[in-house]
Amino acid sequence: MADRYNAATGNLTLRTFAVLCVAITLGAFGQLFLKMGLGAQGIPAGHGLFETVANIALAMLRPKVMLGLALYVTSTFFWLTAVSRVRLSVAYPMISLSYPLVVVLSAMVLREQVRWGYALAGLVFICAGVSFIGLGLGRMADDVGKEYTRN
Repeated sequence: MADRYNAATGNLTLRTFAVLCVAITLGAFGQLFLKMGLGAQGIPAGHGLFETVANIALAMLRPKVMLGLALYVTSTFFWLTAVSRVRLSVAYPMISLSYPLVVVLSAMVLREQVRWGYALAGLVFICAGVSFIGLGLGRMADDVGKEYTRN
């Protein structure tokens, strides 16, 4: 039972997949709110390092930027939970599942122009690649776990 949550041998279970999905979704919405908070004005370039850092700090105080940062930090808590239970080589590629979500949100909420033919083709390749990694490495953990228990 102790090996069940060993990140070195952990399988991607339905529960850890759900935790990863929450982390991914919160992170994607965090990015959306960061972009919305920066708006068209963005962050003005400073005339030096101090002024540039000051402009970034002021931008971080905008309400939507603060919400985006809060969502991003919250997603980190879920990410830490997931990565403590699943091997990093399985969990980390799952982050790329945020790409389709961010593209759709960018088009729908921010009204960004997306060339859907190219975008869909690229997103299908990304998701297929992540699925192959998840299926291959996620199931391999059973065999790896047996090796760890023998030694």
